[in-house]
Amino acid sequence: VPFGAAFDASVGKSFPRNFVTTSKYTLLSFLPLVTFEQFQKRANVYFTFICVLMYLGEHTPLIDSSVSWWSTAAVLIPMMAMSMVISGLDDARRHQADRQTNNQRARAIRIGGSYGVFLYTVLWK
Repeated sequence: VPFGAAFDASVGKSFPRNFVTTSKYTLLSFLPLVTFEQFQKRANVYFTFICVLMYLGEHTPLIDSSVSWWSTAAVLIPMMAMSMVISGLDDARRHQADRQTNNQRARAIRIGGSYGVFLYTVLWK
C-alpha cells in the first residue's frame, strides 16, 4: 500500500504468512535425509564399500579377506550414528528457536482509521 493511500481490508490478504523456518528435518524426513547427508561424506562411502567387500570375502569365495567385516562396521556404524544424533539435536534446537521466534509479538503499522496511521500489536506469524 503506498503511503497515504486509503485503508482497504483486502490489502495484505494475498501475502504469505511471516513464518520463520530454519529447521532442516521433519519427523518423516529425518532418517532418509540424514542418511543421505552421511553418505555425502566420501569417507563414509569408502568405509561402507570396504565393509561390503569384507562381508563378501567372509561369506562367498569371490574375495579372500583376512579381516572380519564387523571390525570395520564396529567403527563405522557408531560414528555415523553419533553424527546422526548430533544432527537431530541441532535440528531440535532449531525447531525450538523457530517456535520462540514465531510466537513473539510485533508492532505493526496500519494506515487508515480516523487518525490516519496507528500501531497495534500482533503475533509474528
